[in-house]
This record gives sequence, C-alpha cells and structure tokens, in this order.
Amino acid sequence: MRSPLSPLWAILCAGALLAGPAACHKGSDPTVSAAPSGPPGTAAAPRHVEITVSNLGYMPARILGRPGEELLLVFRYSPSAGECGREVVLLNPKGPVRLTLSAERPVEVAMSLPKDRSEVGFTCGMGMLRGTLVVQ
Repeated sequence: MRSPLSPLWAILCAGALLAGPAACHKGSDPTVSAAPSGPPGTAAAPRHVEITVSNLGYMPARILGRPGEELLLVFRYSPSAGECGREVVLLNPKGPVRLTLSAERPVEVAMSLPKDRSEVGFTCGMGMLRGTLVVQ
C-alpha cells in the first residue's frame, strides 16, 4: 500500500533538486561570502576570510571586498579536494601567487585588493576549481 505522502514527498524532493544547495541555507548562499560589515581591513588589521578547499570546490567561491581593502585569506585544505586542490593560484594583478596547501594546517596569505572595482580570480593548480575576489 502506498503512503498518501509519496506524491508530496516527490514534489518536495524535486523542488529541492531544482533550487540547488542554496535552498538548504535559509536564503544565504554558502558559495558567496557575506558583504563586509564594519570598517575595511587595513594593513595593521586585515579582514580575515576563511576559505575551505574540498571536492565541492572553494567555500566561499565568491568573496566580496572593498576597493583597497587588506585581507588575510586563510585556506583550509580537505583531502577530498585531491591533488588538484592542494595548490592555489591567486591571479593577482601584480603577478600570480602560488600556494601549496596541507591538511595539517591552514595556509594564510595577505592580499591587497585593487583600488578600482574589479575581480581577482583564484584557481587550483589545474584550473578546475575557481574562486573570485569581487571588489565592489
């Protein structure tokens, strides 16, 4: 005998699949950082941004910042990211910066955002995982 909830359950499951992962987070998208609040990061007190690298990619993959803001990016590597995710390449306007990540400890890198509205990308060593620092 079929349960009367079966059709309703199927509709809810289909809706969740179509909405994607953001639907599970009550309106917030885990792939995008929250808009910066408070004073902008400075050289003396940069804003810390935690980025996890896993088989799902970078979380968050889109980081919002202010023109000229100083950031301290903290990359945490999960072995699920494989060898590809072990290397991060920041596509800095002054030249690429390569980081090698480790599961044992996070890797920190100071970053000065451009003074103009722009985007600064970062990828894994093979260019398969992608993230962006968005200067608003």
